[in-house]
Amino acid sequence: MSKNSQVLCIELGVGHTPDVAEQLSPLLSTQVYRRVTNASTLSAVLGERKWAAIVSKNSLPASNALHLFLANLPGMAFRIRRDNDNTLHLSYVSEGCFALLGRSPLELELHPEILLSALHPEDKDAFYSGMQASVAESAAWNWEGRIVLPPDGEIKWVNLRASLCETGSDGTVWEGFMVNITNNKLNEQMIVTSRCRLRELSSHIEDIKEQERMRIAREIHDEIGVLLTALKIDLVWLIQHLPKDDGKLHEKAKTMSNLLDTASSSASNLVHSLRPGFLDYFGIVAAIEIETREFTKRTGIPATIIKSDKNIKLSSEHSLTLFRVFQEMLNNIMKHSMAEQVHIEIYKTGKFVRLAVSDNGKGFDEASRNKPCSFGLRGIQERIGHLGGTVKITSVPGKGTLVAVSLPLGGKSHVRKCTKPKQASV
Repeated sequence: MSKNSQVLCIELGVGHTPDVAEQLSPLLSTQVYRRVTNASTLSAVLGERKWAAIVSKNSLPASNALHLFLANLPGMAFRIRRDNDNTLHLSYVSEGCFALLGRSPLELELHPEILLSALHPEDKDAFYSGMQASVAESAAWNWEGRIVLPPDGEIKWVNLRASLCETGSDGTVWEGFMVNITNNKLNEQMIVTSRCRLRELSSHIEDIKEQERMRIAREIHDEIGVLLTALKIDLVWLIQHLPKDDGKLHEKAKTMSNLLDTASSSASNLVHSLRPGFLDYFGIVAAIEIETREFTKRTGIPATIIKSDKNIKLSSEHSLTLFRVFQEMLNNIMKHSMAEQVHIEIYKTGKFVRLAVSDNGKGFDEASRNKPCSFGLRGIQERIGHLGGTVKITSVPGKGTLVAVSLPLGGKSHVRKCTKPKQASV
């Protein structure tokens, strides 16, 4: 066909008469544009000039209802064929392609490379691999990705679902549908970004809390601790200068001394709960051992520890997070489990440190785990997840609970950051 050839594009209406189809059937090529509903109109159009080709699609009256149905769907129906030399042909494209791709059905049918060239470079491989998997497995062809549209590079997310109709010596044929899912993708990305920012905010709040705890612990140790020590010294001096024959005064002084000892012990425990100093000096393994002994002393529940190393080196942030998570695990056992035995494991495996705490308590079901005010386990998941770690929680009612966390041995580089969503436009 020469470059200046004129092509007559005929669009058949739903109510066209059979004699129109009879006149068109030996002349048809591929697609439709002008509406023809009766034989006289068709004769007049055919007599206008010498057409290089006559193209139409829905020449059979029985197919017009389906054609109209597909044309009105919010997406693009298609029939695609792949030759044995891997060349793709679009033998049918519904009118929904204009809203989706900004191209007419005729353009896509005559030039299927328009669709292929619109595939986003990062998603093109998945498009072809999905096609190949469909043939290899005799399954549906599913693909989700981006297309880039001229002239300004507009990006849309699309979803392709196609059924494998036939495959043989002449090639492979799919029939399916492609829809615009850009709004859904944007909403998904907004949700992911929002969750990521909430996780970062939660981590930031935890950092602020730890800094405040450290400040309060330092003030209690340096100020209240010093004052209590001074009072103790003064009280000892006073006792030494009391009349030895005044029993009541000595008894009162002893009571005051005991109260000061209790206050000093309480201040020391408070400092420990706010900021465990031995964590900074002796490391995470020793801190867990000390905390375990304190747990057994408070609750009477025996606990065993298995460790791979005496000292596992972690960054300050990772070490403190793992210790706080361990405290939360023990706190949950003390409050809810009614356990009689606790088993603790801490060891290195590859580039990760793993902490697992199990008990033989009453356990819980999924509903209890997901109840609205169950913040303990959620807090563990958020804190570990923020540092690039994983959490596994296994519990069966009446058979106890296992909580296992895994953290990378590295430092800040493993902290998950919010990434910029992939560009898309409606």
